[in-house]
Amino acid sequence: MLPLSPKPWSELTFGCADLGDTRRTKRLVKVAAELSAHTGNSLSSSCEGYTALVTGAYRLIENEAVKPEAIAEAGFQATAKIARQSRLLLALEDTTTLGYKHAVRSELGDLGGPEGSKTRGFHVHSVFLVDADTERSIGLIDQERWVREFSSKNASGNHN
Repeated sequence: MLPLSPKPWSELTFGCADLGDTRRTKRLVKVAAELSAHTGNSLSSSCEGYTALVTGAYRLIENEAVKPEAIAEAGFQATAKIARQSRLLLALEDTTTLGYKHAVRSELGDLGGPEGSKTRGFHVHSVFLVDADTERSIGLIDQERWVREFSSKNASGNHN
């Protein structure tokens, strides 16, 4: 399978997402296509000044009926479908911490960093598939996200 342009990729990856309403899934596909077409840009700059698209994207993100797990599961299922075409797969795993220094950190609350820290973050463990024969990236097949519980040991620099 050849790499896809943003619109077909987002349809393949998120078109089957069960977000409780087909309009939400269509919005997700559209937002994902815009973000994919403008890799590395913010959501608002990816939408190239289309206020309605930006507003719709934020409504989707803030909608309590939209579960992040459902979006992730759609991507995992798309990756599993593509992976069936490969004879041998490599599963690359990594754990990292995603940290935030800007205004959103106060909304995130205590995510387990040292007491008084100016950054907040959470841990992510990802499993990414690569075709062993062609060295082609297949996609993300699993991901766990978590926050460490705060304890006095965290504040002293020791880890749980």
